[in-house]
Amino acid sequence: MILVTGGTGFVGRNMVRKLLQENQKVRCLVRKTSNLSIFDGLELEYSEGDITQPQTLPKAMEGIDTVINLVGIIREGKNVTFEKIHAEGTANVVDAAKKGGIKKFVQMSALGTGAQAVSRYHKTKWQGEEAVRASGLEYVIFRPSIICGADDKFVNMFARMIRQTFLTRMMPVIGSGKYKMQPIYVGDVAHCFVTAACRGEKQFATTYELGGPEQLTFNEILNTIMRVMGKRRIKVHLPLWVGKILAFFMEKLLSAPPLTREQLTMLQIDNICDITAMKSDFDFEPMRFEDAIRTYLS
Repeated sequence: MILVTGGTGFVGRNMVRKLLQENQKVRCLVRKTSNLSIFDGLELEYSEGDITQPQTLPKAMEGIDTVINLVGIIREGKNVTFEKIHAEGTANVVDAAKKGGIKKFVQMSALGTGAQAVSRYHKTKWQGEEAVRASGLEYVIFRPSIICGADDKFVNMFARMIRQTFLTRMMPVIGSGKYKMQPIYVGDVAHCFVTAACRGEKQFATTYELGGPEQLTFNEILNTIMRVMGKRRIKVHLPLWVGKILAFFMEKLLSAPPLTREQLTMLQIDNICDITAMKSDFDFEPMRFEDAIRTYLS
């Protein structure tokens, strides 16, 4: 049986469905507030717990062979920090897996992660990776670029902004928009994770960077979204310092700000990778960005 943490999230929902399609038995670690209706009609188990509360994890590990740890946050909230989730939370799951006799551990990290990363987001992701690497467990770590799919918060956020600017016909862009990303379809991410968890003996003790087939500038990403939606907008580029001021006030005034200073820090660095090993070891061709978003945008 496979335990999935973060199973009710955007990537997690796709992961659980893919595992069930592969006839795997799945248990999800869920919180009291989790919306389980998204799994209506599916046969899987639930174990109530939280990766920040280690005492809730041993029960979830009972009868488990493999753990897929997907829990992560892109912005911090009250009592929810990158350190608490990415570093401490991952260490808690790893410790419970070791004590529970787990055989395989598959970890969600992020492209750009490293000991010398400029953002706290990536630094804490690195700390989580280090806990996995030091565990003595058979492991695979994945570092995806931006993940797109029907419920994503990236493409859909900009699609919403494009719809909302129908009067002004102007689309604000922080900075030059020339920074590059390598969006990957959520179904392709799920394919890699599930392959590693179920059939991936040769992948163990390996870290893979995941990305789509194209390295696109942010301007190109916006142009593609507009083309798929059949909308035209004039991109208005704002200086980075203006974006930081806007992000500061959003963080102070909104519980879930659409833009944070941490995200702006990450935007200043290209988020691209070499996907040769990904394509070879997982035997597939990733979907193009435009083809991927056409499956859910209109």
